[in-house]
Amino acid sequence: MSFINFIKNLEKENSNYTKSNNIVVITGNAGRLKAAVNLMTLNKEASLLISGVAKGVKYSEIIKNNIINKEKVKLGYNAQSTLGNAVETKIWINKNNIKDFILITDDWHMKRTLLLFRNSMPNIKIFPYKLKSSSEELKERFLFEEHLKYLVSHFQVIYLWALN
Repeated sequence: MSFINFIKNLEKENSNYTKSNNIVVITGNAGRLKAAVNLMTLNKEASLLISGVAKGVKYSEIIKNNIINKEKVKLGYNAQSTLGNAVETKIWINKNNIKDFILITDDWHMKRTLLLFRNSMPNIKIFPYKLKSSSEELKERFLFEEHLKYLVSHFQVIYLWALN
């Protein structure tokens, strides 16, 4: 039953993500970053955290043109997992007194990501922005593996609770 609910969640629409001036994108595929840049061009006041950037990667390697304000972009180099993305984001929002943000990731990744992010930052409003995956990405084996990670994330929530 849990796996069926997990699959049904992929079909849900994005929330009203236009109500925030803050964006968090988790590295993983180029489509995620492209979506973040598109939102930044629509809202010149928006700030962006790119969480999970590989060590040594520079801004110019990620953002190829000058269509967004470099000063509004923070590269997060500390996260190496979804739990790490949640911790890195929490530090960023606390440092910048942020009350809400748009969270960008793939549809198959969103449920687990929201579980960790919402438990790490229970008083922060998160607007999910899911990117639709291609049918090739959504092979049964892959989805089952992601579902298992989602179940394990419930134990990571206990870890986050212990940190607070």
